[in-house]
Amino acid sequence: MEESGLMHRALKRNVAALLLLSILGLPLAAYPFDGKQTAEKKIDYAAIQQGILQFETAINEVIGSTFHSSPFAVVQKTKGAYLNGYGISFTFLVNIHRAMVTTPFGRKQSRAAATPELKKKITEELKEKLIRALQNHGKNFPQLANQDHVTIIAFIEDRNFPDEPSANKTIILNSLKKDLDELGNSGERFEEFKKRIKIVEY
Repeated sequence: MEESGLMHRALKRNVAALLLLSILGLPLAAYPFDGKQTAEKKIDYAAIQQGILQFETAINEVIGSTFHSSPFAVVQKTKGAYLNGYGISFTFLVNIHRAMVTTPFGRKQSRAAATPELKKKITEELKEKLIRALQNHGKNFPQLANQDHVTIIAFIEDRNFPDEPSANKTIILNSLKKDLDELGNSGERFEEFKKRIKIVEY
């Protein structure tokens, strides 16, 4: 029952996040409703899907390395989708509280260990690793146009029991394809790449 509620809330947040992205990232010029629309660029969905699957694996490895002591933190593994006229969006859902409290099978920790400071530290670590994953694997989408976006939406669930107060968080990392092409696989330019990414947290 709790799992169903988590998935329902995640779906609602997916819709809200995509609406926010459409407002932030899509200029009106992207919609050429002038009665003389040119033929759309032919998209090789099989090739795009291959790149999506590779990047899903990279993000799941980041999540695994961040929450390695508690695989039960992962509620919904990474899923990517191509959105024509926008780019590619990836979403996942983790319960950060499950990573730091006692679980039936995982390493036992006291609930006192789940301090706000520790949660913030882990969240920042996850965000930093995701940005590096974007830089290292962002060239996997050669079919995207320069103005297209590659976006990661991380839903952080921060509740382990129904009676606990919720401190849920959504993190959106949004990069232009042209920035991935220019600064991808260039570790020494990480800080420059990081500054070009649009980061929204709420």
